[in-house]
Amino acid sequence: MRKIGASILQVALIAGALAGGWLGYAYINQASAGTGEGVLWVLTIILITVIAAVIGTGFNIIAHEAGHLVGGLLTGYRFISFNVLTLTIMKENGKLVRKKYRLAGTGGGCLLAPPDMKDGSFPYKLYISGGFLVNFVLAALCFGLFFGLASTAELWARAFLIAAIAGAFLGVTNLIPHKQVLPSDGYFLFNLGSEKNAVLRRSFWTVFHIQALVAGGTRPRDISPDLFDWVDPHDVDNLFDLMIAAKRYEYLMDKQELDEARELMRILCKQLHDVPDMIAQSLRLELLFHELIAECRPEKIDRLYDKHLRSFTKSAHREMSVQRTLYAYSLLFLNDAAKAEEHLKLFEQACTETIQPSLAPGEQELITLIDTLPVILSEAKDPVSNSPTLFS
Repeated sequence: MRKIGASILQVALIAGALAGGWLGYAYINQASAGTGEGVLWVLTIILITVIAAVIGTGFNIIAHEAGHLVGGLLTGYRFISFNVLTLTIMKENGKLVRKKYRLAGTGGGCLLAPPDMKDGSFPYKLYISGGFLVNFVLAALCFGLFFGLASTAELWARAFLIAAIAGAFLGVTNLIPHKQVLPSDGYFLFNLGSEKNAVLRRSFWTVFHIQALVAGGTRPRDISPDLFDWVDPHDVDNLFDLMIAAKRYEYLMDKQELDEARELMRILCKQLHDVPDMIAQSLRLELLFHELIAECRPEKIDRLYDKHLRSFTKSAHREMSVQRTLYAYSLLFLNDAAKAEEHLKLFEQACTETIQPSLAPGEQELITLIDTLPVILSEAKDPVSNSPTLFS
């Protein structure tokens, strides 16, 4: 039912944007007294509309993330990284560096280290609302330019109208509380403050705190277990609880406590209801990895590596974990050394581009582990079933 409501909301917002564009264009036609005509003029208007929509949307995404950045810095957050599409600016070893990175399923992101919690809370309102507030300010400016230019510069008026609609659409989409794909800014803004959501508030802070530690150079195995042991992996109450439990999984993997990590991932993958698909698939990918380095059963691998997971590996091909798993798949399951070498090169590239460099050493150690398995597995075949028996 929640998904149906979110879909209806999305359709209503799109319909409102289209209606706003139609009314705005009608106003321009009246104010300018129809200065243009003919097929060429119509094609020009279409071209201006498309260009304005693309540029306006892109600019508003950048402005939205910049709003989060400014709102956070004003309330005590520390800068970690700023990402728009494939461009990422991050702080590494005390210096700002540029990297080519994109988090699958997002147009951008702003990662900041949150201030310490005091009395169970921390400043979050300006950080969260900074994004859509900037969108609304830009939309208001563009609407003003649209009205001012409607009678004298028709094409510019159309461009500013479309940019204004793009900004208003992005702002409203983020302001309205919903959990479609990922929880919106409005969802957190209107829910984190209540006492009944104290656990959600703690989860929200913890996820960002751990991400900041990792981005700052702390390996997962060196993070205090107290940060994630308070979450019961058998009963995750919200998306952020699931993400905290996943941080415990990273901790176990970095320590190469593989049996415990595998069992934790099995537990988490049983609780993927109402979880954004990109997160669900990233967890299923880890189950595939454990199957590859353990029993390596063809029927199990085929069931895990379905069309949804294959699609995810394509969209998230810049992630180290994706290339690490595909390397294992090529080497241990397909026995294709050439394909494995391709994924190894992509893995090394991902290690260079990642915005969480302290994850790289643990991922590289897992690659080393994978390299020892083909020989071990070939020597550990059961003579009757001809299936790998190591790690059973």
